[in-house]
Amino acid sequence: MYDGIGTQTERGFTQSSHKLLLQLVGALVFIALSLWMTWDTYTSDDPRFLVGLACTVFSGIFFAATVHRLVVLRGNVITLSPEGFHDRRLTTHLVPWQLIQEVSEWGYRGNSASTIVLAIDPAFTDSLPLTLYTRLTHPLEKMLGTRGLCVLTWSLDVPHGRLLTLMRAYAAAAKDQQVASSAAG
Repeated sequence: MYDGIGTQTERGFTQSSHKLLLQLVGALVFIALSLWMTWDTYTSDDPRFLVGLACTVFSGIFFAATVHRLVVLRGNVITLSPEGFHDRRLTTHLVPWQLIQEVSEWGYRGNSASTIVLAIDPAFTDSLPLTLYTRLTHPLEKMLGTRGLCVLTWSLDVPHGRLLTLMRAYAAAAKDQQVASSAAG
């Protein structure tokens, strides 16, 4: 059924260095604006100082995470295989397709956010070794209404729709194979 897509082969996807450099420039602009915002309020008891300081810290963390992705995460960042899904930005382990309950697209207020959500068996999610970035952002993603691991596709070298189609095909092929195996056994 999914042979046209080739779900029996392993596929890897890298990050776009151009998109990550654009992200770095954006982070630097936000850091500069945050510092400028706090400059006049530094010596006073103005609450805007704390807001500016929080923006500076958040932008600095975002900048550091982007540098990490640009420098450390070389090669394939996402791997799709018949056995499972692996995003090195999220976890160090392969997530078997059998544990992924649903592959969906997430958007906020009807707008696409270039985010794919993997609804994973909660018992497995707790034992999954998440990266520091994922451990920090996962609670925020839950507050926005996502239910599962969020795969950000904006910085990848593959279009969002293509990756979503491939992931759904791999997940469906694995479920079909599991049903066929249990029916034969």
